[in-house]
Amino acid sequence: MRKFNQAINIALSVVGEQLIENDVSIEGIYEAEVADLLIETTKTEILEEGWSFNTDENWEMTPDVNGYIVIPTIALRIDPSSTGTNAVRKDGKLYDKDNQTYIFESSVECDVIWDVDFDDLPAIMKQYITLKASRILYQRLVGDADMMSILIRDEDEALLRV
Repeated sequence: MRKFNQAINIALSVVGEQLIENDVSIEGIYEAEVADLLIETTKTEILEEGWSFNTDENWEMTPDVNGYIVIPTIALRIDPSSTGTNAVRKDGKLYDKDNQTYIFESSVECDVIWDVDFDDLPAIMKQYITLKASRILYQRLVGDADMMSILIRDEDEALLRV
């Protein structure tokens, strides 16, 4: 499922809006822009929970030549798994809280939850994200209670399959 031509269209269909063609930009199409934003926001929110396909344990983070451990931009969450390391994410780098420094003399093993491009997600995860984002879009733009219960049921069923 390509987000542009399928997930956005699914969200648009839920709110009764006209679908977009593959080669049409969503720029200036309010509902499509909102759907795109909600899909991305929902994806990040769900992926931050950590799933088997986007989590690495004991990932070795190595200092650069200046001693900094720069955190990859696609790391949604990073927690040192090394015992005795009290470090946090700060200013895009790992920060040693005990020594109040960004400088590390050795590698630090971390548990990392990665962001994954929508198109690279497992199909059932794409479906779950799309259904949840569609429900949120419907809730914000329409809000009919009867339809909301149907959308919530669909979303819950998709979550059970994940």
